[in-house]
Amino acid sequence: SCGGGGSGSPSTPSTPAPTPAPTPAGELRLPLMNVGETVAASATLVGGLVTPLAVTRVSQAEAVTVSRVCTHQGCTVALPGAAGGLDCPCHGSRFATNGTVLNGPATRALSQFPTRIVGNEVVVSTNV
Repeated sequence: SCGGGGSGSPSTPSTPAPTPAPTPAGELRLPLMNVGETVAASATLVGGLVTPLAVTRVSQAEAVTVSRVCTHQGCTVALPGAAGGLDCPCHGSRFATNGTVLNGPATRALSQFPTRIVGNEVVVSTNV
């Protein structure tokens, strides 16, 4: 007989683990975070461009996702620290977690992605 487990009990056929449903193209799924928490993610957009994202749960029922690419000169903004905003390390622009400009030199908000909470996941649509 082939390799034994040494337990002496007859082996039972193993049942394969259920395969999770595939995530639809253009959709990013993240574990649900605490209210007020922001996590980093990234998405491959149409054309293959990988974009860094910030996903924030703003209430029990709502989350928001924004691009972390600064609208001033394209630097990657940092996730919120103790002060709570998304800060650009290059020229000092500051954004709220919903992407609105708090401080320039940036004048345009960060790009938003449609986001919803489904069960215990945050679902981000990247087909924009």
